[in-house]
Amino acid sequence: MLRSRFIVDSGTQLCCLIGDPVAQSPSPGMHNSTFRSAGLNFIYLSFRVPAAELEAAVNGLRAIGVRGFNVTIPHKAAVTKLVDTLDSISSDLGAVNTVVNDDGKLFGVNTDIEGFITPLKDKEIHLMHRRSMILGAGGAARACIAGLVHEGCTEFVILNRTNERASRMVSDFKQKFDFEAEVAPLNEENIARSIGSVDLVVNATPIGMYPNVSESPIPKNLLREEQVIYDIVYKPVKTKLIEYAETVGATVIHGYEMLVSQAAGSFSLWTGVEAHKGVMRRTVLQLLGV
Repeated sequence: MLRSRFIVDSGTQLCCLIGDPVAQSPSPGMHNSTFRSAGLNFIYLSFRVPAAELEAAVNGLRAIGVRGFNVTIPHKAAVTKLVDTLDSISSDLGAVNTVVNDDGKLFGVNTDIEGFITPLKDKEIHLMHRRSMILGAGGAARACIAGLVHEGCTEFVILNRTNERASRMVSDFKQKFDFEAEVAPLNEENIARSIGSVDLVVNATPIGMYPNVSESPIPKNLLREEQVIYDIVYKPVKTKLIEYAETVGATVIHGYEMLVSQAAGSFSLWTGVEAHKGVMRRTVLQLLGV
């Protein structure tokens, strides 16, 4: 029965977010509004967990019987060692963003790939044999590359501040996936040299994230109308890169779209109910001031 108003009681199930920092996250508002819309007796909270306290926090969440939790930076890799089992995606990526607690057994899952790919599919963007430029080599970049390879993208230009980290990521992935990648430092010279050959550009770095809202990883004059520009930064909603891409007429995908899609995956794993993405989207945009 739909709960007309929410009352925390002995039957309320807890889900949460752990990371450091977490104060800026819209996830609590997004999940709680969606729980309410579905009439579910769940509540979602966020907890700042320093790296030194991660193992104690995970064991504590297991002990008190939380239904599940999301994991954000900097803990996505470390949590893989603290759960009982991993899905194949988390194992391949070496990163977990969602944990499901089934009677004290913790199951690590990664919904970032689903979160990244779904907005592309929603816009009917065909990915087979497309050439992609990925900016960054962290956990988000790993999820983006894995998702694109699964959809038939096999040619990449990967630019990262440190060449060594990007090369190590490519080496790890080539043991699992069949793809080709050019790796180079992230700078304007390398962007200018390669961007003309790519169909999709993904910013998987924090460049342009609040409060540095005037920054863009790519100058406007290098963007083209026929490209798809995907910025996973969700605050601000319209990053400088997205603004530039819209100006030249490129197809754009905002970071909040990935945020909503990956959250919907977590929601369904915990509740067994399909998330109402419209509620999630409206809530997150309101929280981000749109």
